[in-house]
Amino acid sequence: MQLPEASVGQWGGYIFVRENPDGPTIEEYLAPYPADFARWKPEETYTAVWVAKKVKANWKATAEAFMEAWHSIETHPQILPYTGDANTKYNVYQDHTNVALTPFAVMSPHIDPAGKTQQWIVDEYIRRTGRGVSSDARAIVREGQNARAAMAETNRKIYGEMFGRDYTEFSDSEMVDAFTYNVFPNFSPWGGMIPNIVYRWRPWPDHEHTLMEVRVLFRGKPGEKMPRAVPMHLLGDDEPCTAAAELGGLGEIFQQDMMNLPYVQEGMKASKTKTLELGNYQDIRVRHFHRTLDKYLARE
Repeated sequence: MQLPEASVGQWGGYIFVRENPDGPTIEEYLAPYPADFARWKPEETYTAVWVAKKVKANWKATAEAFMEAWHSIETHPQILPYTGDANTKYNVYQDHTNVALTPFAVMSPHIDPAGKTQQWIVDEYIRRTGRGVSSDARAIVREGQNARAAMAETNRKIYGEMFGRDYTEFSDSEMVDAFTYNVFPNFSPWGGMIPNIVYRWRPWPDHEHTLMEVRVLFRGKPGEKMPRAVPMHLLGDDEPCTAAAELGGLGEIFQQDMMNLPYVQEGMKASKTKTLELGNYQDIRVRHFHRTLDKYLARE
């Protein structure tokens, strides 16, 4: 019947569809991610948490809110004790890929360090995290140790027991930090070895709204059958992200972003100049996103 055909590519447990028969391979489109993620093996994970929320903002504005860490000082002050927000490193690769590397278990440079101990940083990290560590967990910073090393050591123990794996070969960074990768246009998988977060943004039901999905991926235990993904928990229009108990401390963080976004959308539409001022470095991924978008629009 000459139905239209599409190519299918697989990477890291994800399935991608390509409508253009002459387009790049999935490896080319995602470069350099296949090399970066080879060590972390995302194909050995499953969806343990899946929450979605309809946002009253354009999908591009919503996605941009998760492309930089600079907004934390105003939007997420509770995470500053253990988040190096302004210390984030941004790498821009080819048109479709970039990454933000945000250090955790280190104080934000916006906080006065006077009277703050390495133990205080660790205690705040555990109290606020939503990535599989119970708020009842305890990490002790030993003499001569800093918060990052203590938290990485604790995560190796907690996640090692949780997933039946040995994490001794992985660096402190891989056991603590946020590796927030972006795939143009609307897909953001996190790297590293602790439970990985995945974002996806979809227009819903029109260009004035977005369906934002948040997944948390757990690792399957070696030798055991991989658990099935949990069903998507779609929050109601009047339900905050904190209503999704499975998100833990992440629910508060996402809700703070959701409260901002309608005003961001409104402000952009009200702009008399119809232009945005982007930070030279902190907003580099937002700029990269729009440059790629402009390239695709120019082809139409």
